[in-house]
Amino acid sequence: MRAHGCLMLMLMLTAGRADAASGDPAPRSDGSVLHVDFEQYADGWVGPLNAGVRQLGDPFTTIKQKEVRVLRDAGLAFEGERCAYVLTNMGDQRGRVILQRRFDAPEVSNEVIEFMFRATHSGAVDLEDLVVWSAMGYTRGMTGITVYANGRASEGTYSLDVQGGGDAPGRTTGVLTGLPQGDWVRIVLARDQAGKAVDLWAGVSGKEVWVGRYADLAPEIAIGRAEFGDVSSEASHGSGFWDSVRVGGALKDAGTVAPSESIRDLSKELSTLEYPMPVATRRQLFVDDSLVESMEGLQRVFHSVTKHAGNPIFKPERPWEIGGTWYVPFDVLPQDDGQKLRLWYGCYRRSSDKLTYTCVADSADGLHWERLLPGYVEFEGSKENNIFWAGRGVKVNFDPRDPDPAQRYKGMTRVNGFTRMSSPDGLQWSMETEPAVTQAYDASSFHWDPVAEKWIASCKIWHDGHRARGYAESLDYKTWSDTCIMLDADEHDQAGDQLYAMWFAHHESHFIGLLKVYHVSVDGCDLQVAFSRDGMHWERPWREAFIPNSPEEGAYDYGNLDAVGDPIVRDGKLWFYYGGRSILHNTPPQDTNGSLCLATLRLDGFASLEAGEAEGVLLTKPILVRGDSLFINADAQAGEVRVEIVDANEPEKVALHFSRDACTPINADNTRQAVVWQDTRALTELHDKPVRLRFFLHNAKLFSFWTE
Repeated sequence: MRAHGCLMLMLMLTAGRADAASGDPAPRSDGSVLHVDFEQYADGWVGPLNAGVRQLGDPFTTIKQKEVRVLRDAGLAFEGERCAYVLTNMGDQRGRVILQRRFDAPEVSNEVIEFMFRATHSGAVDLEDLVVWSAMGYTRGMTGITVYANGRASEGTYSLDVQGGGDAPGRTTGVLTGLPQGDWVRIVLARDQAGKAVDLWAGVSGKEVWVGRYADLAPEIAIGRAEFGDVSSEASHGSGFWDSVRVGGALKDAGTVAPSESIRDLSKELSTLEYPMPVATRRQLFVDDSLVESMEGLQRVFHSVTKHAGNPIFKPERPWEIGGTWYVPFDVLPQDDGQKLRLWYGCYRRSSDKLTYTCVADSADGLHWERLLPGYVEFEGSKENNIFWAGRGVKVNFDPRDPDPAQRYKGMTRVNGFTRMSSPDGLQWSMETEPAVTQAYDASSFHWDPVAEKWIASCKIWHDGHRARGYAESLDYKTWSDTCIMLDADEHDQAGDQLYAMWFAHHESHFIGLLKVYHVSVDGCDLQVAFSRDGMHWERPWREAFIPNSPEEGAYDYGNLDAVGDPIVRDGKLWFYYGGRSILHNTPPQDTNGSLCLATLRLDGFASLEAGEAEGVLLTKPILVRGDSLFINADAQAGEVRVEIVDANEPEKVALHFSRDACTPINADNTRQAVVWQDTRALTELHDKPVRLRFFLHNAKLFSFWTE
């Protein structure tokens, strides 16, 4: 085809208007900031940073969209099998792609940007201000230059315009003209931040020529994001293919290009556990096989909660709480000595889906709640209310480790993704100007990991149009990692199920995930459980409801349940607060709908290993005993439990003094029972020696074990 030769001729003619810089060869980018070739893009995932793609189209807007896709077709891509594609052919449509650098990618000065672009694969289209390239800071506004394509289908060509900045910002039209719509063009932008300018090269790959020098829109802002396609809902439209996008420093001779971006899928990874596993005061739960070597004559039984007979224990009643749509309890946190509890909750106003009154209430016993009257926010002419924030809802965390008293309470509010907030008392809040977590949607939550000593986030993401879960982390609550894939519904779920939300809570040896599962077939949401050793890699061995919906239509928790805070140990049980709604998920409320509810569970009672008349035997994986005494949580009132300690490498070799025959039978129901051998020796002599435990159960249930 003759178009390549014509293209080169037109480029050279256009470049003839330039100054001496026109002779400079086009630099290449090392891709150290961003390298997106789309080859590792995971189809269907929206929300996590998907191989460098932050957003493909506008999935949560009502604006019409034609086509925004990452295509898999070697005949369409410039290299490999994949490229990005946008098509909009009417002014009221929008179709754009947003790329974003990794959170830990370097910032470089004088970035070099390069990418491949063509308007069509075959045929021609009308192009009106289609954005070929527009760069932004990581969280701030536009930087560099913006390049537009304009052209007519009847002519089969297009031209490039450049929008620059400086003291007299404006557009330079027709910097290149007559470009064939079906030909790939490499576009190279080289920033000169000291000179506050951007040099532009373009041409057939390997034969690019300098086009011109343009004022940088914001030379002080490093490139963190880029968007291209139809970014206006008014007049822009057209089509385009993009491939091999790189942002970074200038590639040096014999330099290495950074590898292309990939997406991490935690659900396909295995949690890494090291054995022998130290066993100290953290109770080891039997919710999974992480410490189970073998079982004979035992079955694992999972347990649901018992709902409080006095539910609901708190519901909307005051004028600022009613007359809206939803009452949603956000969190319950212990105060002072741990006996007093404080509840943060949101009342969503009918006047605006963005306005939420976040309120507080206190309780001395966890059952009866009293609204505080801090007087911070005016409602209908009065500050006599318990509202402390009017805006988007505030999801609260308490951090006693922070040396700054003003940062002890940390929060997230859903503004530009999620934006960080801070408070000295949980009532008086200040909000940051830049978002902290951009790759997450509404049903997201933020938690402290006491083992790894970091913050972790459970992020709402999407997969093929349904809700799923993502993961992000932070050491300081300020700078967060990119969101990656964590958990999705699978073949063991009911048809159409979606993972709507998941609250993390660390309990003893495990993270407990209170997983809000949306059953699309019945339009209701219950709470199931998931388990993890590290808060990243999760197992869902039980798919029944941990906190079920009421079967009675219109009951306080009939339609839609939400987890509220970590479980709290009270009266020898685990207390779970949860939000209940009396209507189904998609039923519009007549008035503010929702309430705070309570359910309880035996301490460590998520799962038990159980034996009947026939004896059951459990052999653990290798452990290191850290305490002087062994304890178990068991119900053996109708039978007995005995324990022996054996050599880790030779399980048939019983440790001296710690045999089954020497063990005093346990035949009670108690959440804390000491295991005693006849000569009452302490376990000190076993410290740092890998051992295993062998449990013998008869008509008994074993929930956990630990040492002290």
